[in-house]
Amino acid sequence: MALTKSTTIQSVDAWQSLTAGTGIDGTAKDVSGSYSTIAYLEVAPTEAVATDGCEGFIEVSYGDDDWHKLQGSDFKCTAETAATTTINDAAVNAGDTTITLTDAATGDFDIVGRKWLIVDGTIANSETVRTKSQAANVVTLFQDLMRSHADGLNVYDRVDEFTFLIPFPCAYYRFIINNVDADCNVMWRSFVSLTTAMS
Repeated sequence: MALTKSTTIQSVDAWQSLTAGTGIDGTAKDVSGSYSTIAYLEVAPTEAVATDGCEGFIEVSYGDDDWHKLQGSDFKCTAETAATTTINDAAVNAGDTTITLTDAATGDFDIVGRKWLIVDGTIANSETVRTKSQAANVVTLFQDLMRSHADGLNVYDRVDEFTFLIPFPCAYYRFIINNVDADCNVMWRSFVSLTTAMS
C-alpha cells in the first residue's frame, strides 16, 4: 500500500522591509516534528535604483541555540536596477487572474515567467505574481491573486526566489539576510512546507 504524506505550508517571516546596509536574522522555526522540510525565501528590491543584491545563508540548530551555518545554503540576489510602475485597475480582487498596470512595458512586467512584487498598503499583505502574458498593460498571471489590492499601489519587476531542503536531523532553522547595498531597500518573506505524518 502506498504511503500518503500529511504536508502543511506555514508562513515563517511575513513580508517586511530591510533597509539598505542592514542585516537581519529571521524567525527561528521549530521543525523538529517534520520528516521532510523545505524552506522558501523571496526577496525583492523596493526602489528603482541600482542594487548590489542581498546575500545570506541559513543557520541550523538543535534547539534555538548554538546556531551553525548550513553548508550549501548561501544565496545571492540579482544585482540590477528594478523597474517600477503602479496598479491602474479599479478592481483588484483575490482570485483574479489578470491585473492592469499603468505601464506594463516598462521594465520586465511583460516578460513571460517574470515574477514581480505588489507592495500592499499593509506590507504583510504584499504578494508576488508571475507574468503569463501581457497586452495593452493588462497582465495575465500564471496563478490567481491570493489577496485583494488597492488601485495605485507600487509594483516592482524583480523577485529573487530560493528553495532549500533542510536536513532531517535539524530541529530549528532561520535565515540570515544581509542587504549589502548602500541605498536600495528591499522586502523579504519566508515560508516552509512540513511533512508531519506518513500514513
